[in-house]
Amino acid sequence: MAITISLPAPPNPLFKPPRPLLAAPPRPSRSEPPATEAPPHLLYLLSSTLNLILAYLLTSPAPLVLHRDASTPANYRTNLTTSILLVNRRLYHTSLPILYGANTFTASSAATSYDFDAHLLAIPGRCRAMIKSVELTIDWGHRLWAKMPLVAARLLELRGLKSLKLHISVDGEVENAEAVGSGVTGRERGVRQGLAAEAMLKAEKKVLRELVEGLRGLRVFELNGFVDGEFARELEEWIRGGRKG
Repeated sequence: MAITISLPAPPNPLFKPPRPLLAAPPRPSRSEPPATEAPPHLLYLLSSTLNLILAYLLTSPAPLVLHRDASTPANYRTNLTTSILLVNRRLYHTSLPILYGANTFTASSAATSYDFDAHLLAIPGRCRAMIKSVELTIDWGHRLWAKMPLVAARLLELRGLKSLKLHISVDGEVENAEAVGSGVTGRERGVRQGLAAEAMLKAEKKVLRELVEGLRGLRVFELNGFVDGEFARELEEWIRGGRKG
């Protein structure tokens, strides 16, 4: 189940971080021997231990909804402790790669995926560059495919993207293209016919191929429910095989 997260903004250039939770230890004077024990301050922990703590506070097993809207269930909650980013600058900059790089991001629903490009643009550029995983469920009968070139353009800007999973759905249910033969449902039969259907399919395949080829760092790709199941499997196998063939 997807959950919603309110992403904290980067600090203002004039931002003055709050004082540490515990004061830094004073430097020993020449007449005083150095302290034998380090104070129990979070920032003095080993880097690996600090990263483990931040990963526990800032990662979710479920995809994070970038933008909460009317289609987001009111009972969606996140257990992320993003307030840790506001403690001081060091924690802010240490936490960002974990928050953006260790989570999967999604839209609030299949019908609102067409705004995913705008939601990505709302994130500061250097934070977008940290995103490694995106998973979208797309309402085939809605207007996303008309905007797919814009969504794809924004996804192509995610140079650090390692995993991209796209699920095609109809009326909220993921469509199994192979199970229905041609993959055209009753909802679409009145629209996707003849030369128009062929032109739409050709355009969609072109956008998807250019998207996958353009994401040079992509290591995981899934395209579930696409009308041309063989094309989807070829793209998946191409990425799985290290872009060979």
